[in-house]
Amino acid sequence: MENYLTAGCSELVSQSPSDEFTIMSLSRSDPKFQAICRDFGEAVTALHRFEEQGERGQARAAEFRQISEDLRLELMEYVKQATTRSKAQGHR
Repeated sequence: MENYLTAGCSELVSQSPSDEFTIMSLSRSDPKFQAICRDFGEAVTALHRFEEQGERGQARAAEFRQISEDLRLELMEYVKQATTRSKAQGHR
């Protein structure tokens, strides 16, 4: 069985390496982030599978590309909020 949380976090870090610390921290401590990241990992894995099918998987790949992008944007907003909170707490 695939570890979708790890897959999602790895993909997110590869797309936003400057946020690696925040992503990894949230992946260890925040259940909501973990759930979204797990869904993201599952969607990205499915996207790659359908892309490998070529023409036959094109329609499904398009669906999972959109799902992946929506989840990525949601995760990056989560990361942005966590970074903002962290900076605000550090300046007290």
